[in-house]
Amino acid sequence: MSHATRTAQIDDIIDELIALYLEQAANLREYGQAAMAGEGTVNLERTLRHREVQRAELYRQFEQAAFPVPAVPNLPDQT
Repeated sequence: MSHATRTAQIDDIIDELIALYLEQAANLREYGQAAMAGEGTVNLERTLRHREVQRAELYRQFEQAAFPVPAVPNLPDQT
């Protein structure tokens, strides 16, 4: 993968993470307001959990793109 392609991929993942964090913050605020008003929060809870799974997956993708594991060279057998 070229450096430019890798950088673009990382930038895309970061943009997705930012959007997801903003959505998550809005959902958390909505959850707090609904809980204070004594309204049902089951759908909000599901949404929050789903977004957390998405965040974890995006961060995993970010780590793979930003911190690739170098290939281990073949070492001579030392036995």
